[in-house]
Amino acid sequence: MTHYYYPMAPVQYDQQQAWQQRHDMNMLLNAARTGALIGATGAAALNLHRVRNAESTWRQALVDSARVGLKAGVATAAATAVGRMFARYPAASMAATFATGTAVMYVLTEQRKERGDV
Repeated sequence: MTHYYYPMAPVQYDQQQAWQQRHDMNMLLNAARTGALIGATGAAALNLHRVRNAESTWRQALVDSARVGLKAGVATAAATAVGRMFARYPAASMAATFATGTAVMYVLTEQRKERGDV
C-alpha cells in the first residue's frame, strides 16, 4: 500500500474546525440573545402591572426586567448547548434542553438567605 503525502490536508482540517467553532459560538450567542429578549419581554410585562398598581417604580421595573433577561439568556444558551448534544434524538434533546434550562434558571433565581437567617 502506498502512502501519499497531502501537505494541505491539515490546514484544511484546521480551517474547517475553526469554522465549526465560530458557527457553534454564533449559534450559542444567538440563543442567548433570543432568550434574553424573551425573558426581558416577559419580565417587562409583569413589571408594567406592578408599576401601574404602584407596587414598583419605573427604575425598579427596568432593572428587574434587565436582570431577568440576562438570566434567561444564560439559561437559554446553556440549554441550547446541552440540547445540541442529543441532536440525533429529538425527544432526548427536548428533555435535556428543558432540564438544563430549568436547572440553570433555578440556580440563578434562588433566593439567597442572609447569614443570620434560619
